[in-house]
Amino acid sequence: MPIRTERGWQLLYHGVDSQLRYSMGAALLDLNDPARVIDRTEEPLLAPEAPYETEGFFGNVVFSCGATVQGDVIRMYYGVADTALACAELSLSEILDAMS
Repeated sequence: MPIRTERGWQLLYHGVDSQLRYSMGAALLDLNDPARVIDRTEEPLLAPEAPYETEGFFGNVVFSCGATVQGDVIRMYYGVADTALACAELSLSEILDAMS
């Protein structure tokens, strides 16, 4: 779910590394041309660490399922290990600051 900010559309997404570990990151897209990526986080915002994220049907997986925004707080709902759902609270301004 893209989130409109003054700097652009913030998008939470997941990606996979060479060890099949799925983590979450954020990208900033141009307000007028969302196909244009302005920036993205270099390090994962959320990576599988807790046992419920690392163990399960397909361990070492976290992936975004949706989010709500209240002020500066993003409440992100995410899948874990293809087994369950979890929720994390993130700061919108801190995510934007993490991008150059």
